[in-house]
Amino acid sequence: MIHAPRPSSPGRRRVRMVGVAGAVSTCAALLVAVPAPAWAQAGIAEGPSSTTTLLIAGITVVAFLGAVVAARWAYLNPAPIRTAAPLVSHDLLDDTLAPTRESTLVASFGVALPTLLVWYLFTDHGGAWFHIPGTPLFVGEIVIIWGSVAMMASSVPILRSLRRSPSLLVLVTYMVWGTLLLLLNVTTYGLDAVRDSAIWYYGITAVFTLFLLLSDPSRLGRWWTGFGKLIPALLLWYPVALVLDSLMGRAGGPQVPDSNVPLFSHRLGNIGVVAAMIIGFLWLVERDSDRVTPNQRIAYTGLATLLIVVGGLQNRGGLVAGFLGVAAMLFLMRRRRTELTMMMVGVVVLGVTFALVTNLRVPLFDDREISAEQLVRNVTSIINPDKGRERETETTRWRLEIWKQVLDDVSTEFPLTGFGPGPDLGKRYNISTNPNAPLRNPHNSHVGVLARLGWVGAALWFVLWIVWSMQLLMLRRRFRRRGKHHEAAFAGWLLVSAGMILVNAFFDPTLEGPQVAMVLWFIFGIGAALPLMAEGIGRTAGTVAAPVPSRT
Repeated sequence: MIHAPRPSSPGRRRVRMVGVAGAVSTCAALLVAVPAPAWAQAGIAEGPSSTTTLLIAGITVVAFLGAVVAARWAYLNPAPIRTAAPLVSHDLLDDTLAPTRESTLVASFGVALPTLLVWYLFTDHGGAWFHIPGTPLFVGEIVIIWGSVAMMASSVPILRSLRRSPSLLVLVTYMVWGTLLLLLNVTTYGLDAVRDSAIWYYGITAVFTLFLLLSDPSRLGRWWTGFGKLIPALLLWYPVALVLDSLMGRAGGPQVPDSNVPLFSHRLGNIGVVAAMIIGFLWLVERDSDRVTPNQRIAYTGLATLLIVVGGLQNRGGLVAGFLGVAAMLFLMRRRRTELTMMMVGVVVLGVTFALVTNLRVPLFDDREISAEQLVRNVTSIINPDKGRERETETTRWRLEIWKQVLDDVSTEFPLTGFGPGPDLGKRYNISTNPNAPLRNPHNSHVGVLARLGWVGAALWFVLWIVWSMQLLMLRRRFRRRGKHHEAAFAGWLLVSAGMILVNAFFDPTLEGPQVAMVLWFIFGIGAALPLMAEGIGRTAGTVAAPVPSRT
C-alpha cells in the first residue's frame, strides 16, 4: 500500500501556525459579533461597533482560507494511485463463500435493493410512502417480498453462513422473538400489529445483504464505488430538498399518491447523519483515492459540515449524532486529523459569524429558523435542557416523561413481552407531533423496542449491537495487524455510521420507517458479512478478502 507522503516539518509548522491564528481570530469574532441583546444580558450597555465586527470577521475569513491553503499544500497533495488488490480473493474463500452462478431473479434483486436504498437517501420520508394504491404494499415491502423469493429460489447456502456469524444469529433470535409476539397479537389487532413489527422485520435486509455478497462478493466493491459517486449529487440535492420541504412540504404542496404525506418530506436529523457519513467516507475510506481531488474533498467536507449544522437547527438528534460520529472518525483516523478538524471548525465559525454579522434569519418550519441564535439555543438545550428556550425545554421534558412512563408500565405490567405489536401507544401516552402522520410509538426507537418487545426484546437488541460492534472491532484490528489500513478504515466507517443512526434514533423514531431502518440493516449486513469474507486471513498470509474496488 502506498500512502501519500507526510508533509515536511515546515509544512506542519505552517498548518499549526495558521490554525492557531484562526482559533484566536475565531474566539474574537464570536465575542465581538454577539447580538446587542446578549451584551445587555451580560451587563454591558452596548457591544462593539459594526466596523470592528466586520474587521474581526474578515480576519477570521482570511485565517480560515489561509489554513485551507496551507492544508492543501502540506497534506492534500494528490497521493500516488495505489493498486489495491481485488477485494475478494477467491482462493481464500471456502466453498461456502465462493461466487455462485446467479439466476435472473437473484441478479435483478441485487440491483433492486441498492436502488431502493438510493431512493430512500434522496427522498427520505416521502419516498418511503410510495405504495400500490389501495393496498398496504409499500415499495420497501415489495422489495422485501422480492428478496425473500430470490433467496428461497437460490442455491446459496445462507443457513450455513448464518450459523457462522454470531451477530446474525442474535439478529435471527431477535426477529424470531418479534415474530412470536406478532403471531400472538395479529388476530386481535390485524394490520396494525404488522405495522408495529417494523421495528424488527426490516432486519431481514441484513440477511438479504449477506445473501447477495455470498452470491457475488464483488458486489461490495460496486456498492462502495457507487456511494462515492453519489456524494456530489446528495450534497447538491439536500439543500434543494430542504427548500422544497420548507416551501411546499408543509404548506399544501404535492403529496404522495393515495396518502396525505407531503412528497417533499425530509427529516433534518437524517440529512445530518448522511452528511457525517459522507465526511467519514471521504476522509477514512477514500483518503487515498484518485477519484476525489483535494479541492473536491475540501468542497464536499464544507458542504457536509453546513448540512450537519443546518440539520441541527431543527433536529438536535442529527446535530449530536453527526458531530459525535465525526469525533469518532477523527479518533479512528491515522492521519489528517488536524486539517479535517480545522476545516470543519472553520466552516462552522464562518457560517456563525456570517449569520451574526448579517443577522440572517431564514424560517424553516415548526417555529424553527436558520439563524445563529437558533443554533445556540439548540446546543444549549443539549448541554443543559433547563437552559434552552421554552419550546426546547418543554420538548425535552415531554420526551423524558413519556420514556419514563413507558419504562414504568412495561416493567410493572408486561416485563417480558411489552405491549406487543398492535396497541396504539400514541393514544395511550398522548403522543402527537404531526396530525397527518400520527405516531404509534414513543418518540424514541430504542424505547419503542422495549415497549413492543419487552425486556427480552430489549436485551436481544442490546446484545445484537454489542456482538456486531465487537466483530467489526476485532476484524479492524486484524486488518491493521496485516497492514490493510484501507480495509480497517472501511470497517471503522461501517461501525461509526451505524452508531450515528442509532444515536439519532434516541431523538426521533427513525427505525420504524424503511428509509432509515433498511439503510441501517444494510450496513449491519455488510459488517456481518465482512468477517465471513475475510476469515481466510487467519490461515493464509496474502490478500485478505476485503471488498475494495480496483483503483485502476
